Amino acid sequence: MAGPKDRAPEQQQGPDSLRTREADPVGAELRQRMERLPPGHPSSPYNDDGSRKPPVPDPFEHDYPIPGDPDYEPGTQTILSANRPKGELSEHADDPQYTVHKGVADERSAADANRSLDAEETPRVDPDGSWEWRGYPLTAEQSRFADNRVERCREAEGRDMNDRYSQHGITPAMHRIEALLEQGELVPGTEKFALKTADRFKEKLAKMILEEPDADWRELVPRIADGIRYTLLFPDEGYTSGVMEACDSLTSAGFELYEQKNAWADETKAYKGINSTWMDRNSGVLFEVQMHTAASWAAKQESHREYEIIESRSTMTGEKARSRQRQDQIFARVPIPDGAAEIPTYRKEGW
Repeated sequence: MAGPKDRAPEQQQGPDSLRTREADPVGAELRQRMERLPPGHPSSPYNDDGSRKPPVPDPFEHDYPIPGDPDYEPGTQTILSANRPKGELSEHADDPQYTVHKGVADERSAADANRSLDAEETPRVDPDGSWEWRGYPLTAEQSRFADNRVERCREAEGRDMNDRYSQHGITPAMHRIEALLEQGELVPGTEKFALKTADRFKEKLAKMILEEPDADWRELVPRIADGIRYTLLFPDEGYTSGVMEACDSLTSAGFELYEQKNAWADETKAYKGINSTWMDRNSGVLFEVQMHTAASWAAKQESHREYEIIESRSTMTGEKARSRQRQDQIFARVPIPDGAAEIPTYRKEGW
């Protein structure tokens, strides 16, 4: 069975670079350079949270619908069952045959929302050190506190200042767990996306402070569970057993389960998948492990912009509603694996 070292070359490339053979060497080199850019960079093909940005459409290839046109019927693509053997899942995670849907959005309304978000891409840091992004503010003290926590996450994740790994840390442990799994595997680029950026971490803290104004914000910081995060992919046919095996393996590796949320069983949510929170006892840092099928992972990537629109405080109410509708349409086409809805939810008492 291939171990982490055997998979390293594959994980340093994006899914497209594994599948496509470019005829244009200059274009291929440019794409490879873009793949190496840090997530969130304007030219990177990846968002800050690791999800892949949607391809830029060719304006001459598409005849966009007019908003409100009664003759417009959203286009869809057929979902193919992702019953792939281990080693092929992540390679095809964003393959068009797994894409859940295309063209559901009212393109012009989405473009307006995108322009609004694009205007907020650069966080503002004032001379006193206070921070604000997308309508979410932090004081100078809160911003420094968040920076310190991000650094602690980096140490717990396992890389040094030169982005090198030893045998210690959560990411090396996750690769050891991956090597033992019969079916599941980490998505490509795991190391690239394992750490939440400082600005995304601060945005998350600012949201929590607004949601819990009476709480001590210093106690909220350690509760941010996705400062370090991973995604495991499983085939549809073996999803339920694969999730249980992964949880057992994480527990055997010394990690403690703090929470497991099963969105497959939650009819109130569009999102599909399992999000689990684990405690690394060595560092005292929480980290997140998401568990997806190829189709639910593709849906998450495709709906990322809708999530951004919904979460932004500057988005108008009507556009939030349209984005929720598009998000619902995307995830509605994700097949639910047998037994997935019966996987238990869990929350550690007192947490």
